[in-house]
Amino acid sequence: MKKKLVLRSVVVILIILNVFVVYLLAIPNDKKELEEVQTQKILESNDKQLAIWVQETNGEWHEQEDRSKWPDPSTHGFVGAECTDSEGATIQWEKVLTFSLADKTATIKTKQTSYCTLYFATGEPALDHLKKKGGSTFNSTSAVDGMYRFKGGSTAVTTNYICFGTTVESTCTGTPATYMYRIIGITSATDNTIGLYANQLKIIRAVPSNQSQVWHSDRYSDVKWDSSSAKTYLNGTFLNTIKGLADGAYWESMISSHKWYNADQTDTPGTTEPKTSQTAESKIGLMYGTDYMNANGASTSNWLFITNGWSGNPSKEEWTMSRYGFSFGGYYNAWYVSSYGSLSWDNMDRKYAVRPVFYLQSGVNLTGEGTKEHPYIITSLPNN
Repeated sequence: MKKKLVLRSVVVILIILNVFVVYLLAIPNDKKELEEVQTQKILESNDKQLAIWVQETNGEWHEQEDRSKWPDPSTHGFVGAECTDSEGATIQWEKVLTFSLADKTATIKTKQTSYCTLYFATGEPALDHLKKKGGSTFNSTSAVDGMYRFKGGSTAVTTNYICFGTTVESTCTGTPATYMYRIIGITSATDNTIGLYANQLKIIRAVPSNQSQVWHSDRYSDVKWDSSSAKTYLNGTFLNTIKGLADGAYWESMISSHKWYNADQTDTPGTTEPKTSQTAESKIGLMYGTDYMNANGASTSNWLFITNGWSGNPSKEEWTMSRYGFSFGGYYNAWYVSSYGSLSWDNMDRKYAVRPVFYLQSGVNLTGEGTKEHPYIITSLPNN
């Protein structure tokens, strides 16, 4: 009898230990796993901590009852959120809520009880939206050098600001050196010879890089764009900053790879870019000399002119894609914007500002006003 009691005790102890081990394995082992569990709870149940509101194509809003379904990113884009605490007081939503466009997940990551509403907007096709919001400085009736463009002085062109790298207005306006760009124009027709399609936005970073760059370090050689130091920097160091953003792969996928014009040009660039020579495909370039001339001509009032210099350097000189392309006194040169607002050429090894320029894929939808305070927000992109 005593042996049976001992055996039963051992069995009971083993059962208890087994249950305890299973319980320990079920407990999240770190904060990240805890957040993932909470994310699943929020998205797969009707937990009232989170609500989703989506915009219809007619502009009206409605609440989406199924919280397990992230709105289709090809038609709706996340544009912000509102959060309150358990007492109804508004709290800064970025402190308690994170989201991932790539993974289509939202997480309320705080121990305190929070209630958040996520908003997903449809926007409208970029060209249609620019016609409504671009104002008189956006020429939507006649294309110039293949694009409908913003044209005017720096005080007149105030509705071509756009966020890239985030869909959250406060993030964009709060860190403009990272997220704020300006729209040069939108392509009017497909040109397969250089990989362009209709309705591609061409945008330029609102501020230059934090340091000046040479077009190329060797002024004694006839260097083409594909071998230039500027291209290496833009498609390496700069492009990596986009890849390093939250949802970086999502944003990089919006940038179109294509060939760029790179013809030799001894005459001052006018309003039509020479198209006799193209580069290999790449994502990032610089503005053409013709982009500058079409913006408002050779003047310090041109909206593309760097009015206040760039970080760490008060100078306003800026390289363009356009090459001079011929030797002058044994030196090779490229065109740049001078501090007087005119286009000049200089030795390739001179250090001037560079502002990244790229084309977005066709079909971008926009919302927003396009001003510095309320820039355009990219709400959707086909095939993402």
